[in-house]
Amino acid sequence: MSTVSEDARRVSELMHARYSVRGFLPEPLPETTLDALFEMAQTAPSWCNIQPWRLAMTSPPATRALSEALIQAAKSSLPTPDIDFPLVYPEPYQDHRRKCGGALYGAMDIARDDKAGRYDAWLRNYEFFDAPHLLVVSRDKRLGEYATLDVGVWLGLFLTAAQSLDVQACAMASVAAYPAILREHLHIPAEEIILFGIAFGKADPSVPANRARTNRQPVSANLRRYPAL
Repeated sequence: MSTVSEDARRVSELMHARYSVRGFLPEPLPETTLDALFEMAQTAPSWCNIQPWRLAMTSPPATRALSEALIQAAKSSLPTPDIDFPLVYPEPYQDHRRKCGGALYGAMDIARDDKAGRYDAWLRNYEFFDAPHLLVVSRDKRLGEYATLDVGVWLGLFLTAAQSLDVQACAMASVAAYPAILREHLHIPAEEIILFGIAFGKADPSVPANRARTNRQPVSANLRRYPAL
């Protein structure tokens, strides 16, 4: 009978312990921690080793300045992301999305009909949940969709590396909704498609949203095996 190594158990523990943090302490991370985090994520594999992820990171006070600009944009204009957000989520995806929202708003004690509370919670995305750091991730538009898959692989390693370093994070599509603001503040070239942001730092355990947890379907819901078992 095969056994799972201690290294594999440790990686599994990290993956299962990770969650999207939506409330951070204000202190920036030490440079040694930042260096270790990005060095670990940089080991991600990619198509022909092209390494297409491009990263722009803020630390205080730049994080706050960018947040204020995005809050103003969110209050006064419609989103114009480089990649269109889905308008329809067919089943079973809509069910997953609904349960995710239920877990989050339930943790924050915001009722379904509390429009003001939900609006304030939505604006928290553009406050980066008070995180000291924001990472904006982009890739060269000339490389096509396979490069986006590569960036997704990098994201998975980044989040796992963060967990191993006791750093908490939240990957955020919402940040990409106003690319003009991001390009202005972070000097992201026009030839790069802005994909998403990542708020990261140390979690604030007193924030109610950090009690929210989502579940996962059994592997059989996503895996087709041939011949079938």
